[in-house]
Amino acid sequence: MKQIIFVLIVGLVYAGSLFVKDLDLQRKKGKETATMYTIRAVSGTPVNTTKVTRRAFSNFVIVTGSNIGPRIHASVAPKVANLIKPGALVSIRVKDKKVYGNVVSVDAKADYLSGLHKIVVSFANKKIPTNLYIMNIETHKLENALTIKREAVSERGGSHNVFIVNDKNIVTKRNIEVSDSNEDFYVVKSGLTEGDTIVLSDQRYLNDGEKVNIIKALVDQD
Repeated sequence: MKQIIFVLIVGLVYAGSLFVKDLDLQRKKGKETATMYTIRAVSGTPVNTTKVTRRAFSNFVIVTGSNIGPRIHASVAPKVANLIKPGALVSIRVKDKKVYGNVVSVDAKADYLSGLHKIVVSFANKKIPTNLYIMNIETHKLENALTIKREAVSERGGSHNVFIVNDKNIVTKRNIEVSDSNEDFYVVKSGLTEGDTIVLSDQRYLNDGEKVNIIKALVDQD
């Protein structure tokens, strides 16, 4: 008799534990597990952004030459010589500091033997040690150009695309035309206006019409 009572008690305890586990399981099923996709659906995909701005825009060619006193002499290919004009701004680094000079002359005719054009750059009133220098020579400059950071532009198949963010944090994919570029910026010909907010971070995971969550940068990215 005692054995039967003991078995009944054990059975009741076991059945009670199963009931409690079942209730706990049902309670957990009622809660949706937070995932990257559910978080994005509510708060939006986290992105960094940048603004379309107007700024002075310059492009450069890189030329190597050696100096005699304050003048640096170099030889360049005809294609490069056509881009360089007398008076163009030139910069070099001397002891980790930028020093500025100007192009004095560009030979109109190429050397008969080398096929290269000789150029002379002056750093008047500046002492520069005799050395081999890498020069950044300005080829052209635009004032008040409409620009966008290169990282914000996706280039595929010859077309340039950006994701523009509206006041409700919804993105729209937009094709733009560019007229020039350097290592940092594109010059915008059409498709954007000054002050537009553009997604700067990786755009591969964005979809047209998607909600985004703009994350403020810790430092100014412009």
